[in-house]
Amino acid sequence: MINVKNEEFRLHSIFVIESVNNNGKKIRGSGFAISENYILTANHNLVEDYQSIKVYKSTDHLVEEKSFEVSCIISNDKLDVALLEIIDQKLEKHIDLYLTSINIDSEVLTCGYPLEKGYHDAPIKVKVTNNFDNIKESDYSFEVSQSPTITNYEGMSGAPVIYNKNCIGILVVQQGKNTLYAISIKDILDDKELRDKINDIGINITSQEGFDYKPPELFKSPFQYCINCYEGDPNIKGIDIGFTFKEWNVQNFTELLYEWIIDYSLSIKERKNFVGNGRQLFKYAKSNYPEDDLNALADLCLHVAIRESYKTIPIMNKIIDIKNKTFSCTHAVLNFDKLELWIGASAVNKTIEEAIENSIKNIKYILDHKSLNNRFYALTNQIDNTWPHQDKLKRLSDGTLPLDQRCDKIIIPVFIMHDSELINKYDAQNFFSLFSQHIKYCRDILNNNTNESNIELIDLRVFCFPVSDIQKLNEAFVAEINS
Repeated sequence: MINVKNEEFRLHSIFVIESVNNNGKKIRGSGFAISENYILTANHNLVEDYQSIKVYKSTDHLVEEKSFEVSCIISNDKLDVALLEIIDQKLEKHIDLYLTSINIDSEVLTCGYPLEKGYHDAPIKVKVTNNFDNIKESDYSFEVSQSPTITNYEGMSGAPVIYNKNCIGILVVQQGKNTLYAISIKDILDDKELRDKINDIGINITSQEGFDYKPPELFKSPFQYCINCYEGDPNIKGIDIGFTFKEWNVQNFTELLYEWIIDYSLSIKERKNFVGNGRQLFKYAKSNYPEDDLNALADLCLHVAIRESYKTIPIMNKIIDIKNKTFSCTHAVLNFDKLELWIGASAVNKTIEEAIENSIKNIKYILDHKSLNNRFYALTNQIDNTWPHQDKLKRLSDGTLPLDQRCDKIIIPVFIMHDSELINKYDAQNFFSLFSQHIKYCRDILNNNTNESNIELIDLRVFCFPVSDIQKLNEAFVAEINS
């Protein structure tokens, strides 16, 4: 009989690593086999001036002092990664490496041997909470949430981060009480010494389709994502634009958002086909943006938020149907081996209660079968031939397929924009705690209003943007794009 835990978490390929120096100083951590002869671990699991490195295949082997020795053939202090070679035996099982982009909110697995568990294996399911691809100076590739079953992760460094039984990264450090940092396989293979050695020894590496695709470049964003709440479903990000001398940064908001008009109003295909200079392109894009509609401002903000938070590929924004004009940005996300379609549901109102009520109405409208079918058909006219997953994108308009078979998954990003005393009565000392309470209240309302519907909270990505005055904010933005 197959042991689900062993198979899903690849437990037979994950070990306790122990290094000892001449002074008797000992460090234990985790590591995992990437072939029958080689093991990856965190470099800081190797004590300074180590005399020996031992590997224990399980907790029982650790108790029984049943180990085998390995030698370190690459020690990379910058990445905090070490490659170990097995000296006198071969391993039966290993974990293949997966070269992939890693998206926020993706569910992944990891398993190691934390000290607080007495070095017993600790398999946990976690979520990716941040990605540092766009930060050149970051020491880490991405971060994942911690599990409520573990408090202190000492001993877990060197554990693999797993998706679909393949390794996408390696845990290297715990920060504070709620974050684990990891190095991706991509960043490991970007190091020439590690890449050359891994290629030389014939390690199996699988690459995600479309991994090398680069979405259109991002403009600078006006947003600060000051709250990222994973306490329950849905995940909610609290957005602010900051204060200077207690004044809300409206001018900075309008100036930076100005740059996004082309990215929002015109599809990649429309921009490629446009004939004219940059000024003419902006004027054309602006002519497609309805300045007097507050819903368009909310949808533009949602477009910016998901572009920079989730590395989305924008396909189409404005949808016109037989009922009315509906602003709902549509993006694609390459999530490991799947193509997700992200269909926005923005709402702008005076109060948070009204904004959430309208957003739920928009979600239900988006998920209506007729509405989905019309959208899928419209999207195919905007597909660019440089995008990966062409077969999956073109499947969107295949009328012979049921709607739920036309894409791998539908995600609804929700942008809730509303007037708030949180901004108008700014309290610098208590702002973040008050904002956290605001986010909790937002989740409670969402939960209370979706209990009786067919909306899956886990498939929502919610942004909450409290503002000083919606009407005045839009007027300031309209003045900026017409200046």
